Amino acid sequence: MPVIPGYQATTQTVQQLANQLKSNPEFYNLLGGAAGYSTEPLLTLTNEVLCRILAENMPWKWNREIWPPFLTVSLQQDYISNVTDVGWLEYGVIVDINNSTSNANQAPKPNRPLETVRDIPQASAQSVPFQVCFIPNSTAVFGLWQANTAYGCGYGTPQTPTTPIQQFIDVNGNYLFIDSSKLGLNIESPGYTNTTILPPGFYPYGVSGSVAPAAPPGATPGTLIQDNTVVWTVADPAGYALRFLPLPALNGLCWYVVATYQSAPPLLTGLGSQLSPIPTQMLYLLRAGVRAALTRENDLAKGQEMYAEWEETLVKALKGADRQQEENVLYPTRSILGNDFAGWQTLGAANPFGPALFRPGYGS
Repeated sequence: MPVIPGYQATTQTVQQLANQLKSNPEFYNLLGGAAGYSTEPLLTLTNEVLCRILAENMPWKWNREIWPPFLTVSLQQDYISNVTDVGWLEYGVIVDINNSTSNANQAPKPNRPLETVRDIPQASAQSVPFQVCFIPNSTAVFGLWQANTAYGCGYGTPQTPTTPIQQFIDVNGNYLFIDSSKLGLNIESPGYTNTTILPPGFYPYGVSGSVAPAAPPGATPGTLIQDNTVVWTVADPAGYALRFLPLPALNGLCWYVVATYQSAPPLLTGLGSQLSPIPTQMLYLLRAGVRAALTRENDLAKGQEMYAEWEETLVKALKGADRQQEENVLYPTRSILGNDFAGWQTLGAANPFGPALFRPGYGS
């Protein structure tokens, strides 16, 4: 994950945290005495506090990751990946990647927001996807490999080509998929203008062979498997997939999916583990939480009171961003003067006051 300026991930370790807390005499017996090398209960409590800081109601900006952007396939609902650190989905958009506009000609490609939800059932309805959830790769819907068949790419075409589901389980139990994130696309990629477009990255599409491809048993995630002119990628069985509702439509647009998620808390396995991804200036929260948790080991009532106070401090730290306007809220489309928004006008935090503030003629 790139380091956000001002949010450098700490390089401090669990052992350094133990050394700091040993200045409190009441923790001396819990932290290994003079040597200070006792793993428990410090390691377990630090993991618990880290999980609380990164819980689903804590949307820290410094803990965000971008799912490798990929292309939708007609009638394919699930898209497996090698992403393994998902805590929860935050938001996403789908981009009309074949639209010929771009920022270079002052008309950005059209996009639509994705509503991130907890669960989506298997479905057959097809249209423009507007909901997305994440599921384990192992529970995704897989297709069946087909011999001598074109596995097409939706980029650079007027409509998504008809193609089989582009993921299947080989004879050795490996999850294989066509990884469109390798195409090297972004929102500035040229749109379709009746001419062939060659993506700048690796191109895994083509026509399958006559013998079903297979990776060795337990193949390393990311391994590439050649299948005539198609190249399959091995997915991590412990990875996650994105599931959409409705299904991308047959002969509809190809959508470029950009989703943002919060990383799951890492597991600290020893005293030498770094306290990452907590940034340096947030270490006080982790330290205070561990201090409260250690106090509970010696004095339950006092520790519970300290932990409750720490929870309040944690929420206050997150709410420090409340000074920023929130985009995901509802605003009326009619002002006190009775004028409505025109369809082209932007709604949201950037313009919450209605057409009354536009010059005459706007919003009517």
